[in-house]
Amino acid sequence: MSKQAVFLMCSPRGEKSASYSLGNYFSSLLDEQGISVKSFQSYKVLRKNELVEEMIKAIDESDYILLSTPLYVDQAPYMTLKLMNVITAAIKEEKIRKKRKLIIAISCAGYLEFYHNSLALKIYEQFAKENNFIWCGGFPIGAAGTYASYSIPQILEMVAALPEDDYRQFFYGKPTKVLDAVFHKAVTSLMEGKKIPSEELEKLEFVPIPLEAYANGGNKGWIEWAEQLGTTDKLRDKPYE
Repeated sequence: MSKQAVFLMCSPRGEKSASYSLGNYFSSLLDEQGISVKSFQSYKVLRKNELVEEMIKAIDESDYILLSTPLYVDQAPYMTLKLMNVITAAIKEEKIRKKRKLIIAISCAGYLEFYHNSLALKIYEQFAKENNFIWCGGFPIGAAGTYASYSIPQILEMVAALPEDDYRQFFYGKPTKVLDAVFHKAVTSLMEGKKIPSEELEKLEFVPIPLEAYANGGNKGWIEWAEQLGTTDKLRDKPYE
């Protein structure tokens, strides 16, 4: 029998989110290996009992679980925690059999620094252990907003057309190539029924953009929006003081 996977996407931004973009790309790599993937968006599913039951049934039948979620400050979002509680309850009610299931998680931080994801990934690992899933590793993604705008294949295609000394090769091309390579190695490990090697996940422990460049870019964007709105003279207003 062919193996199956579930992709649990936990961002309220839906298909416009980095959680969707990265999880969907990882799902496509599983699909290339002959793994049938069923996708569920928690913000839609948890509103309707019939969708919850459909998701639980898919998890029960799955061999792999892919959790992809945003990071709120340095913590797992409420809807992600609620999803895990629903799954845990279903296991206790024996709606999900204790067959061998491999689980991985993608944690998407808007901040540049990857390590903001550390606590959330530990929570997802503990969730896996408590439910007898096989924890295969978590991806700590910094500056994940890049992938909300463009998918990994789109970024790789765009930078391929740029000169080697173009700054976008360093800011966007290099980090994306690393992430893409780690994703491919992760899929290979899963197909072999193994955990993702820690040395592969450690390759994601980098800050993709210099902090000064990130701050300057943010300030520039802030000023440009103010110019469009005609509010440049109000940028330092303190209306609540």
